[in-house]
Amino acid sequence: MQGLSKFILKLTGWTLEGSLSASPRLIIISAPHTSMWDFIWGFLFARAVGIKPKFLIKYKYFFWPLGPMLRALGAFPVYPNRHTQFYQKMIEQIKNSTSFYLIITPEGTRKPVKRWKSGFYKMSRDTQTPLQLGTVDYKNRKLILGPVFHPTGHQEEDMHKIQGWFKAEWGKHPEKYIPHPPSDL
Repeated sequence: MQGLSKFILKLTGWTLEGSLSASPRLIIISAPHTSMWDFIWGFLFARAVGIKPKFLIKYKYFFWPLGPMLRALGAFPVYPNRHTQFYQKMIEQIKNSTSFYLIITPEGTRKPVKRWKSGFYKMSRDTQTPLQLGTVDYKNRKLILGPVFHPTGHQEEDMHKIQGWFKAEWGKHPEKYIPHPPSDL
């Protein structure tokens, strides 16, 4: 699948930039998330760099026959406003895995949001798994793996740094992304 993914990306004019962290467990944060295409390019990118990622998708997409296909690709359904043990199960799965790559779009939607969901930060901290920033840069047709970030425990400060790395112009629909002040990452 790695060779095929690289071939498809090359054929469609996309280039890969950056490198994957050497950590065997990683939470990859991807933004801006403004299009369904983000999933396709992001999945091909992950496979092209040699990982089989896990990812979170709203439960409403887990209908027949799409649901079984999504699960086979590594998807976990997310049920909003439902009291489940989802977070704890994710923590246990990350901690008990020798190799685990989770891709998260912290906006949680393709619509503009003022505030990101912070579950990825808590997961990273609770499992001592580094975060790697990544994006689908539609403007330059690049799939970018950026810096690795280790939470310090100062969530507000850390989130400001993380969000400041991402640029609205990278999104397929930049107008759907609310940018944050640039950071020094």
